[in-house]
Formats: sequence, C-alpha cells, structure tokens
Amino acid sequence: ISLGLVGSEMCIRDRCGLKYKPMFNPIVDDYYNGMVVSVPLVTRCLTKKYTPENIHEIMAEHYLGQHFVKVMELGGTKTLPDGFIAANTLAGTNNMQIFVCGNEDQILLMSRFDNLGKGASGAAIQNMNIMLGINEATGLE
Repeated sequence: ISLGLVGSEMCIRDRCGLKYKPMFNPIVDDYYNGMVVSVPLVTRCLTKKYTPENIHEIMAEHYLGQHFVKVMELGGTKTLPDGFIAANTLAGTNNMQIFVCGNEDQILLMSRFDNLGKGASGAAIQNMNIMLGINEATGLE
C-alpha cells in the first residue's frame, strides 16, 4: 500500500466534479495472513484542527511502553523506504505497528498486524496472562 497520494487525484477530482481531492488508498498484497487497517481523517471534518504531527504525538504517548504495539516514526519513511506497507511483515507475531502520515488536509492512520496472531486467539492469550498476573507476552513470542 502506498502511503503517498497518487498523481491522478486532480484528474479524478476534475472529472467527477469533486470540491476536494479524494484520498486514494488501494490495498493489494500477496499474503495469507496479515492485515492492514487504514483510517483516513479529513481534517476539515474534525471538530479541532489536527496535524499529522499532533496525531502522531497523541498515538505515541498513548502506546508508550506497550510490549506489542509500536507507533512508527512519522510518515514511516525509515521503516518503509519504498513507500509501501506490506500486510504480511508481522506474520507469525502478536505485534502491531501504527503509522501516521499525511498533510494539513488529510491524515492517514494505518496499522499492520497478523490477523491470526494479533487477532482473537492472540488477544485471548494476552488477556488471560494479564488476568493471571503473569507477563502478558507469555506464550506469544
């Protein structure tokens, strides 16, 4: 999935008579397990003005110190040098990576994880560990 905006946005906007540029986020990958979830935020529709930097800071603070969830650097360029996020990168793990990118008009939140590992079965084991008072990572690494 490309984190950049495609050049055909202006063409789409002009042809369809749209007032604003669309956010284009295709999902194409060759994976058996793995998942990417994206949440587009259109800043003009929010009740408060946010920038990608603001959202990244909020997410990083919220997940600080979490064992399985990591907020990646803003824009993801160090982690994703080719600009693409592959859903199967975390296959076989209970990990999740969160990415924040965008501009003053559109912000994109994306997370990638193994839907089989970080899904219901992994969550059940992690929650059981927490309830039993043992290390949350027991049996998950």
